[in-house]
Amino acid sequence: MAAQLKIRDLELVVALHEEGTFTQAARRLSITEPAFSKRLQLVEREVKARLFERGHDGATATDSGRMFVAHAAESIHSFQRAVHEAQEAKHGERHKLYIGVSAYLSTCLIEILQSIELPLHRDLSIEIATGRSSELLIDLQQRKIDLALVTSPTQTPTITTHRISTDPFMIFFRKNHPLANKTSVTLADIAAYPWLFFKRSVHASLYDLILRRMEEVNLQPRILHQLTQVNQVDAVLKDDQTIAWLNAAATEHVANRGFVHIPLIDDHIRMETHVVTLANNNSLLVSEFVRKFVKRTEEYMPAKQLILPIGQLRGTGR
Repeated sequence: MAAQLKIRDLELVVALHEEGTFTQAARRLSITEPAFSKRLQLVEREVKARLFERGHDGATATDSGRMFVAHAAESIHSFQRAVHEAQEAKHGERHKLYIGVSAYLSTCLIEILQSIELPLHRDLSIEIATGRSSELLIDLQQRKIDLALVTSPTQTPTITTHRISTDPFMIFFRKNHPLANKTSVTLADIAAYPWLFFKRSVHASLYDLILRRMEEVNLQPRILHQLTQVNQVDAVLKDDQTIAWLNAAATEHVANRGFVHIPLIDDHIRMETHVVTLANNNSLLVSEFVRKFVKRTEEYMPAKQLILPIGQLRGTGR
C-alpha cells in the first residue's frame, strides 16, 4: 500500500525532519499547518509506523522516521533529477550547470569557474547567477542552482561546504583620514570613527558576529549609515572621518576612486569563501566539477587559504 504515496508525501516528511516544526515545514511547502498535519497522519497510516514524536517545541523523527527520511530524500532527488534531465534533453542541454555566486566575489574565482573543462562533459555550459549568500543558499535548497560560491555560509546538515579562501574585512576611508598612515587596523582603532556598515539583511551572521565582537571588547560601534550595495560608498563616504566596511573583493570595484583601504586584523572576524552543494546531491557532473574547481583554486590561490582536504568533498554532488 505504501506504493500509493506520492512525491509530495515524501517531501512533506523530509521537510518536517529538516525544519523541526510543523509551522516551518508547512510554510516551506506552502500549505496550511492543519493540512500538513492531516497528510502526515495519512502517511504514517500508510507505512504502518510512527515517523515523528510530537512535542510542544516541534517534531523529532523516530528510528522509523529517520530510516524513512533517508530513503524518501533519495527518491525525491531521483524524481527531481529525472524531470530535470528530461527537460534538458528536450532542449538539447544535457550538460549544464547553474552556479550561484556571491555579489562582488573575486574576479579570479569567477575566471577559474569559467575556465573549468571536463573531459567527460565537453559540451558543458555554465550559467552564473549573482546574489546574496543567504539567497543563494535558499536557491540551492530549492534546487534552482547546482552549486554556489558564498561568503561565510551558516553550517547545516543539508549542505556540504569546502572553504576556498579566508580574507580579512577591508576598511575604506579617504586619503586624509587619521588612519591613512596605518598598514592595518583593529576594532579599537576604528571604534572612534563613524561607520558605513552593511545592513543585517546583507549577511545576518557576519553582522551579528561583528557587533558581538565589539561588545566582547567593550567597544561601541558608531554606525552612521547601513548600505546594501558597494556602489553606495561613493555617495556617502564624503568626509575625512568616516570609514566603510567592505570585503576584500570589493576593492576591485572601488580601489581607483580616491579611497585608501587597509585590512582589519581580528582573530574572529573574517570573510570565508566556500563552494557549497547539497549534502544529498549525487550528480557525478557536479562532483567532478567541484573537484576540478577546488584543484584549480589550489594552483592559483595561496595554499594557506585551503584548509580542508579535497577528500572531505566525498559525497558532494548532485
